[in-house]
Amino acid sequence: MMKKFFANLEETIGGMLFIMMLIVLTIQIFSRQVFDNPLTWSEGLAKFIFIYVAYLAVSVGIKENGHVFIDYFVKKFPTTVQTIINYVFQFIILVAIIFMGYIGYELSMRKVPVQIVSLDISYVYMYMALPLFSILMIYRLIERNVKEFRSSKSEVK
Repeated sequence: MMKKFFANLEETIGGMLFIMMLIVLTIQIFSRQVFDNPLTWSEGLAKFIFIYVAYLAVSVGIKENGHVFIDYFVKKFPTTVQTIINYVFQFIILVAIIFMGYIGYELSMRKVPVQIVSLDISYVYMYMALPLFSILMIYRLIERNVKEFRSSKSEVK
């Protein structure tokens, strides 16, 4: 049960957050159009939730190997060279995620004293999404590459 939940962690949490965002925006539209009284907190909360949903979606893309890869020229090489190129690209992606996580952490530390006025919380909670989800992205990248490596080894036998 727990293994299945963790296998679909991003989809589960992302789906719940997306529904929450939809509810918040629907309440905002209803409040503005029907009562002519826009809510001050709804836009900030929707933006906050959207950022988390977006980073969860990136993690799903990494998990499912859904990133863009133009392989027209790569397919012209022998299989061994294709495999090497693939792992070089995976390493570049890993370095980019680590770099993004570091930059996200640095930015979030600068935002500690700055408040999201409409939500009365620090911007650090919004900016910490990138370093936190970078850890999840790294885990999913390693997990997927280990699975691919193991399946390629079993195909060779």
